[in-house]
Amino acid sequence: MCYFSHMKLTEEQIERIVTKVVGNLKEKELIIYKADERAVHKRMVDAFIADLRAEDKLDDEVKEILSSHSKELDESNADYRKMFNMVKGKLARERGLTL
Repeated sequence: MCYFSHMKLTEEQIERIVTKVVGNLKEKELIIYKADERAVHKRMVDAFIADLRAEDKLDDEVKEILSSHSKELDESNADYRKMFNMVKGKLARERGLTL
């Protein structure tokens, strides 16, 4: 079983989310398939997983950056979570990522 650390989701959970979203779109007639439904579903699952992996990688980079500045953060009594979110947001904007 593979977990994606950001949200602790398994691939099975991701597949269920995608199935539910696509089902809702189909029910509301907001989606029309131009390709095989299974292929579309797989591409959506793959995209979801890739996005979670990218965010996990970004989180790891932010942790590394903050770790390299831990002394300054400790001396200034900075809020780690606030700094984490600030650095993560800045990196995401610079890289054109949507969180």
